[in-house]
Amino acid sequence: MSYTKIKELGRGGFGCVWEVEDETHQHLALKQFLPGNELQIAIDKGVFSLDSVKARFRREVKYQSQINSKNVVKILDHDLDADEPWFVMPLANGTLKEKIDLIRQSVGDPTDALFDVLAGLEDIHKHGIVHRDLKPVNVLQFLDEDGNEFYAISDFGLISALASDTTTLTQTGHGGGTPIYAAPELIRRFKHATSAADIYSFGAILHDIFDGGNRTPYLEQTVGGPCRKIVEKCTKTNPGRRYSDIPSLRADLYQALNNQTIIFTSNDEKEISDLLKRDTPLTDNEWDRVYAYAEDSNRTAVNLRNIFTAFSAARIVELADSSSELLNAIGSEFSSFVRDQSHDFDYCDVLADRIEVLFNRAGVALQAHCLITLAELGVSHNRWFVERKFAKLASPNLPANVAERMLMDAEAEKIDLQALVRQIIDGINIKSHDLHSLLDLKVTSDASSD
Repeated sequence: MSYTKIKELGRGGFGCVWEVEDETHQHLALKQFLPGNELQIAIDKGVFSLDSVKARFRREVKYQSQINSKNVVKILDHDLDADEPWFVMPLANGTLKEKIDLIRQSVGDPTDALFDVLAGLEDIHKHGIVHRDLKPVNVLQFLDEDGNEFYAISDFGLISALASDTTTLTQTGHGGGTPIYAAPELIRRFKHATSAADIYSFGAILHDIFDGGNRTPYLEQTVGGPCRKIVEKCTKTNPGRRYSDIPSLRADLYQALNNQTIIFTSNDEKEISDLLKRDTPLTDNEWDRVYAYAEDSNRTAVNLRNIFTAFSAARIVELADSSSELLNAIGSEFSSFVRDQSHDFDYCDVLADRIEVLFNRAGVALQAHCLITLAELGVSHNRWFVERKFAKLASPNLPANVAERMLMDAEAEKIDLQALVRQIIDGINIKSHDLHSLLDLKVTSDASSD
């Protein structure tokens, strides 16, 4: 494929970005290796060799190419063997920085963008990769086929990773990430930074949105309002005191940004909710009380929502350690609630995280139930994050007895599993063989008989 350069979009430490047109007249973005002034000076002084800089560029492009996620910018084409290596990606409509500027003027809502960033980070981290230079200009805005905006992470700390190898660039303010967003450990331990460094950067982005004032780099930050505790925990100077994973951060962020007052329909309902929300473990009798309430056929959708909002991942783990039988019983009620109700799009991600925790501790029947729930939730709400979660759990590594039970339940409940799986395959751009062989066989055999 050949590309015609239309105009230059910008320059950075590693390269120049162009708007280009391909042979089909589609407009894309092409990033070409071209060292910036400071990097070129370092090369000329012998601090780096040109070959080592190119090798870094190639390696980071290869990393990004291996991540199949809606929320990580896709590499469409590349020539990494050229004298000036390049890669092509979709042409963005803007950046998160521009979105934040509008939000600071009380125009727009940051919620969807923030959840997109978290989804992208989670997909990056599950590959054992740390971005190290997360900041608003590295989060690009695109439109999907329906014209809805979404955000994807780009630029995997190319210049920062190289600068960490020497003090020459660090002294200019380019080493160890962008200082105003960088975690303090990146100053000295850049190469050994963990995913906690990206959590810190996310906290700094939250500070941009909910405070907007100047801040001193590398310190713990705070903001006013409901996100105060989240920002403070994200930006702890000790990495071990930050959020240890994306799902727990996502759950807290959703609760903070959607802090709606719950109207309970009875004292019993409020007491059950308070039990689940408290900090200490529940007794056996208290868990029995939760189960009795959840399985009551007279409970309405509102009743169950008020209770299951407090059924956190930590509570699921606690219940699994307490009683596998009760876990399967309450878990089945929770999975049915998730499947049967309509939910906010961002809340779908939180629910999917909890379903995954439940799946990993459940028996065969509940695991099958959880998978069908994820499939229906993802397709009915058009939530790619949830569909990717389904694909992850329903991979070829899924035990055969769980896959078999899933097919049996779908047939018994008259669920069109074939249609659901096909939509997931098309929606997140995977192949049927990326799923368990029984699901692959189901889709391919049914398709051949159509």
